[in-house]
This record gives sequence, C-alpha cells and structure tokens, in this order.
Amino acid sequence: MRTPILILMSAIGVIGANSLLLSPVVTAVSDTLNATTAEVMRAASAYGLGVAGAALLLAPLGDRIGAGRLMRAALLLLAVGLGASAAAPDVWWLMAAQGLCGLAAGAALPSIYTLAMVIAPKGREARVLGYVLAGWTVSMVLGVSVSAWATDLVGWRAVYGTLTAVALLLCGAAARLRGADRPSGQATSPLTALRVPGIARGLLATALLMLGFYFSYFFTGAHITQVLGHSTTQAGLLPLFYGIGFGLAVLLDPLLDRLGLARATPPVFLGVTANYLLLMVWADSYLLLLGLAVLWGIFQHLALNLVVARVTLLDPQQRGAIMGLFSTVTYLCVFAAPFFGAATYDAGWGLAGCFAVSALLSACAVLESLGLQRRKISPDGAPA
Repeated sequence: MRTPILILMSAIGVIGANSLLLSPVVTAVSDTLNATTAEVMRAASAYGLGVAGAALLLAPLGDRIGAGRLMRAALLLLAVGLGASAAAPDVWWLMAAQGLCGLAAGAALPSIYTLAMVIAPKGREARVLGYVLAGWTVSMVLGVSVSAWATDLVGWRAVYGTLTAVALLLCGAAARLRGADRPSGQATSPLTALRVPGIARGLLATALLMLGFYFSYFFTGAHITQVLGHSTTQAGLLPLFYGIGFGLAVLLDPLLDRLGLARATPPVFLGVTANYLLLMVWADSYLLLLGLAVLWGIFQHLALNLVVARVTLLDPQQRGAIMGLFSTVTYLCVFAAPFFGAATYDAGWGLAGCFAVSALLSACAVLESLGLQRRKISPDGAPA
C-alpha cells in the first residue's frame, strides 16, 4: 500500500509544482523573457485550458485502457512540456509549452484520483485519498518553495529542467502499480458522466472551491514582491506555509470518514470562508499572511478531499469520466482566474480585493453544502 501511495503522491507533486510555480517566480520569468507579469501569467491560463480540454476528452480513456497506463503516458508528455518550458525563448513559447503540460496533467490527474480510490480499503477512502492529496504539499514545499529559492540561485530554467527529470523518473516508477492497467469494462464519455445523479451540484461545488483558490493564489507572488517589496525567495515562503497546513490536514482526514459528507462539508467550507476574510484584512502584513496561509492549507485540503470523494462516489463504474469532468471544471477555473483576478487586482483593489471575491465564492459553497443536509446523502455519497 505504501509504494502505490508514494508514487501517486509524487505524481501529484510534480504536476502541482508546475501548476503553482509561476506565481512566486513570475517577476524573474518576466524579466528574462522581456514580458509583463500579466503576459507571463497567461501561460498559467494556457496550462489551465490544456488541462480542462484533456480532462474532458482524454480522462475517460482511463476507464477503457486502465488508469495506470494512461497516467504513465501522461507523465511522459508532461516531461516533454516541462523541458520545452525550460527552453522557452519568449512568452509565446512558454504559453505553448505550458499548454502541453496542461494536456498531460489533464489526463494524469483523473487517473491518479481514480487509482487512489481503487487501492483504498473499504471504509478508509478519505484517509487514503488524503495521503495522495498530500502530494500537493510535496509540490508546494519542494516544488514551489524550494524552486523559488533555487530561482534566485540558478534561475528558473534550471528549475523547470529539474522537474523534467522528476517526471521521467515517475513515469518509470509508475510501472510498479499492480492492477493499475485493469480497465473497468465500462465505455464511458463525459456525456454519460453528466447524466449521473448529483454530478451537476458536485461540479458546482468544485468550481466554487477552485475558482476561489486560484483567484487569490495567482496574485500572492506579485503582491509580495511588487507591493510589499520582498524577494522571490520570500514570496516562495507563502506556498511553503500553505503546503505545511495542507499536509497537516492529513491528520484530520479520518474525522471526515466518521462524520460523512453531509455533516462535514458545511463547517469545512465555512472555515475556508472565514480564512479568506482574515487574509483580506491582513493582506499587507507579510508575517500574518504566512501564518494564515497555514490555515488556508488546512481548510483547502479538507474541502478538496470532500469534493473529490463526493464526485468519485457517485458512480464507481465511471470514475475516469467523472474525474475528467472534475479536472475540466478545476482547470477552467485556472484558465479564468488570471483574467478575472487581474481585473480585480489591477483595478486598485489589490490582493485584498481578490481575497474578498474568494470569500464570496466560498460562502456560496457553504449555502450549496447546506442543501446536502436537507436532501440527505446516502452512505455511498449519492443523493438519497
């Protein structure tokens, strides 16, 4: 059990490192490529659009050819995209390379989440999924924070080169996942998954959670370096503290199994909302931002665990297609966040304004989750 979890966790780690890296190093990248901050962050949008498209069109292949086989192919493609990012001569090349990385991540992430639920013993799904989701902690602590520090020392190109090597190593290690290539025997598609009862509200909760996160996260690096006047390394400390909180939340995952989706979801999303409001108030205090980032990570981990479990349990025979829809919605939010977030950030509202919008989105998620209690959720996670 430990080896499969470690492989899946590490795969999320390298994917997450790439998806979250541009924020703290955006100033260094823009200086090298002679581009503006907004232009560089459009590479993040290209990544998000690539993930959304691949998750919608490629993720259902995991149900037909096996999630493990699809994950290995995706990791190989990711290595190609990361290598191209390291060699980017201008911002347009970087956007294209990150779009390629997005296609790879869009196929890999649904497979990883699917495999986590497949290998989990009955009754311990939230715990195993929590361990795998801890890969986002790996991405933030080693992939983002250390990479931000390394950028000051050796440059951002060397960082992308290192991630390329890690992706190739994981592609080989993934071959050790036993039973991962077994297809479900169900020919699925996004259209069939959309007919699963409860999927629409599950995807709405996903959108509210993810758009709220990326709406603010993408602008923390620019705020810390350009407004507060700190270095790229110091900007990288925020995802480090966030990642610490995200990892510590693993200790609370068993509580989610005991409480169940309907009882656990409203208070968790309420915690996310309260945290955004605190971040909004103290956005101009670097030390308080770091402290609150720990709580941000804890509540985001718990909320993500609940949302992933909610949608994957709707129809076990179509997990690949369902997680494809999940990743599509998630990374449409990644695509949209730099554009709508920039409108808020550049309009004089700054990072505090971004946090205010994130709090509003999370509050809407609280209201949606109260509907779960009114309708009652059956033990398998589907509406009763």
